[in-house]
Amino acid sequence: MKKLTKFMITLLSVSMLTTLLAGAAWADSGNKQKNLSTGLQKQLIKKQYQEPYQPSRNYSVVFQDVNKHWAKNDILKLESKGIMKGYENKQFMPDKSVSKNEAIAIIMRVIDHEATSTEKEALLKQIFPGWMGLAPLQAYDAGILADWELMGWNGNKPATRIEAAMWLSRAAGDEDVSLTELLSFKDIKGLKQDELTYAATMYKRGILRGTSDGYLNPFNPITRGEFAVMISRFIDSVDMDIDLDEEEQTTDYISNLSPANKAKIDINTNKFTIHFTEDMVLAKGQDIEDLAKAIQLLQYKNGQWVDAQLEYAIVFKEDDDQLVVKLNNKEFLSANSKYCLTIDDDILVTRKARSFSGINKGEWYFTTKAVALAIDEVTATNDTTVVIQFNEDIQKGKKFNSNGTGIHILKGTRELDVTAARIAGAKLTLALDADDSMVDNKNYQVWLSEDVIDNFSLKKEKAIEFKYED
Repeated sequence: MKKLTKFMITLLSVSMLTTLLAGAAWADSGNKQKNLSTGLQKQLIKKQYQEPYQPSRNYSVVFQDVNKHWAKNDILKLESKGIMKGYENKQFMPDKSVSKNEAIAIIMRVIDHEATSTEKEALLKQIFPGWMGLAPLQAYDAGILADWELMGWNGNKPATRIEAAMWLSRAAGDEDVSLTELLSFKDIKGLKQDELTYAATMYKRGILRGTSDGYLNPFNPITRGEFAVMISRFIDSVDMDIDLDEEEQTTDYISNLSPANKAKIDINTNKFTIHFTEDMVLAKGQDIEDLAKAIQLLQYKNGQWVDAQLEYAIVFKEDDDQLVVKLNNKEFLSANSKYCLTIDDDILVTRKARSFSGINKGEWYFTTKAVALAIDEVTATNDTTVVIQFNEDIQKGKKFNSNGTGIHILKGTRELDVTAARIAGAKLTLALDADDSMVDNKNYQVWLSEDVIDNFSLKKEKAIEFKYED
């Protein structure tokens, strides 16, 4: 439920420059001509998968190993629709990698493309195992599989994140995308031009995402849990496009939007402005409270738009050509997240009583930039306990150990004995041996070896100093 702390009817003069980013796209060299129509169409997803998902079973009843997994909602959703299945003993194995053959088979369970290619039927039957049925022939006919991929195809090899994005992008048929949103990621230099386009297509749709510290990890093997989330988001993104296609998309009476549609913004952005082509007034019988209820700030989570749970004020004056949504001072957008603003139709009209027909979900959206993981504060809560507060939630790295290995607390040049380490949200709590208890009003330093915390390290020469005060 959105929270509005106050309503303001006032004149706000804002001068902003909106930069429009030009899109770019490259052809996929050697790719077979696709037989799907360009762009997402309603028939892209099989009809039985277009129905809204209603959870009806407990996770542990279906799979015993996903109850605490971050992808559990999407896993159960796909299982209930028969798109992905589990193993014996109620195991889904969400962290197991997906093979290339498995990925193609799952994608073709979703895509509504029944035609099969006879051009290379004999070759395809030699390359792909019989359990895949018609999926390889349908995938090739649809242009999801390219000619160059058939050479040296190893279907048992784990599929990578960029390969999954490539196949889904070809299925979607999006051709003109902006690569600007990918520029903030640190590991895209190894991607080819066509791979960048595939990644940009899936990133634009909210299907492919990066880590909070700015990595896309395109060449990492994709796990079953990750793939379930991608497929679920893919289905939802198509449903969202269907809704927009079936309803009249209206941007009439809008001069410009700030931030611009599809813009990449900082997390401290706190003002969102609609500039109209004409002065607007409230429709007959509507008041400022009705306007507040008609405006929503949404966040894209788990494949759908949900309330962003942020407090904000509406700034609007009748007979003015702009409307502003302003976040309260203590509210901030989350990093690496997608947001959109919606306005119900017929809440505003021109002086000639012509209705402004609103902004629908996804018509005006913007994405926040990834923020590097960093330490905000180090505090000694008692003489044997140190709490390291990060700027966002942290995850265990490959070398994390609950006995504190790789975490260093120094008193001068002498290293104290860390006996335990625990992660809870954005906090890393450390326990010291009683024989190494800290002394009141003395300074100490802390540094962390690489891979103790996922995607974070703090070198000794950059150790953070803190003081223990009893």
